[in-house]
Amino acid sequence: MEDFRKICFEVDRLLLEQGIYSPVELLLAEGRLSYPDYEAWRYGRVIALEEVLAGNPVRIRALLTEAGRYAVKLGLHADRREFLSWEGKAGQALRFSSDTEFEELCCVHYRRGGNEVQLDLFMDNSGNVLVNGIVDALSSRRVEEAIRLTDRLLETDPSHPRLGMLEVLCNAAQRQFEPVDDYFSEIEYLEGYLMPLATGALGVGARDFLAPFWRRMADALRGRPFVAETPLLHASYPLARAQDWAGVKESVLEDSVWQIDPVLRLRLAEALFYLGNRPAALAAWCRMCWDFPVQMEQALASGTLPDKELRPDWERYRNLEAESELSTPFFPVWLLLERTETCNALTAEEVSQAHTAGRAYAALHTLLVGGGALSERTMALRQKLKQAHPGLFAMYLRRV
Repeated sequence: MEDFRKICFEVDRLLLEQGIYSPVELLLAEGRLSYPDYEAWRYGRVIALEEVLAGNPVRIRALLTEAGRYAVKLGLHADRREFLSWEGKAGQALRFSSDTEFEELCCVHYRRGGNEVQLDLFMDNSGNVLVNGIVDALSSRRVEEAIRLTDRLLETDPSHPRLGMLEVLCNAAQRQFEPVDDYFSEIEYLEGYLMPLATGALGVGARDFLAPFWRRMADALRGRPFVAETPLLHASYPLARAQDWAGVKESVLEDSVWQIDPVLRLRLAEALFYLGNRPAALAAWCRMCWDFPVQMEQALASGTLPDKELRPDWERYRNLEAESELSTPFFPVWLLLERTETCNALTAEEVSQAHTAGRAYAALHTLLVGGGALSERTMALRQKLKQAHPGLFAMYLRRV
């Protein structure tokens, strides 16, 4: 059974960011569905979505069941949503599963209120209907249809307030097929202009509209070595923007400097997290605390790490009172006492002994795994932990 608290957190986050809880979005957020597989399904290349989901089917159903129950508990309004395929088979309804129960779990979405759609039907005019069609076409990458509907909107309602931005997006859609001449200008255009415009006009559909632009950038940068002075000019960056986490992992590991650069190490950890290998991601962040404490502290404080529990953990850690300084390298040692999954994520044998905090981690890990029975070995490990950090040693004693 999935951790109910984490499920509630993800549903709340989706509601805050998108205004709706969608089971498909939850599967993407939880690493159960990769974005490239989602795209393949939307293009009609996958018969049913369940074929490309990662993990135990029983746990996936439990995840969606608990999320649906939480949405009902919040008093959200349930709507059935049909997903239509893109491009070649555009307009064809897509399947989630051959199993009726799982199909129902995936197609029911939840939103606040319940009468907004009915009210909109009374208020809609032909211009608003066309706008909705353009937004759907752009989000579904049906560019020709979007252009056709925009031309109709120009004829029937030339003063519509959303016409201008939709025309710009239709024109921009053609740009994704052009070669990239200037990497810096392209990233500036995407992040400074097109992303805000698409987000404002398309809402949650902006991601699907923008992904081809980021893939185009990644293709242009493929094979280009990482340079610390220009960290955005590496294929791992646009691939992360396109949510192609397998691509991010591959592009980082292909670079000869990935082990000695904190930016690439952080991108790899993020990819591991979204690929569903969360223990490996946690282990990677722990190692960052020893190898690159300054950069890891910045990442922890910024709240940009995908594991949203790490920032509150970090804040609790920094606010603790201890006999000696609770610095970044000792954060993983404290996590061993606070998060049980840390023990399985990074074992004592996998820890480098080059750093005092690493040795403290290995000693505490061995103590926790081996039990609290006193012996010469246990006393030696306790002494090693005490010498490394008396404050954390005192916390350990209070726990055992």
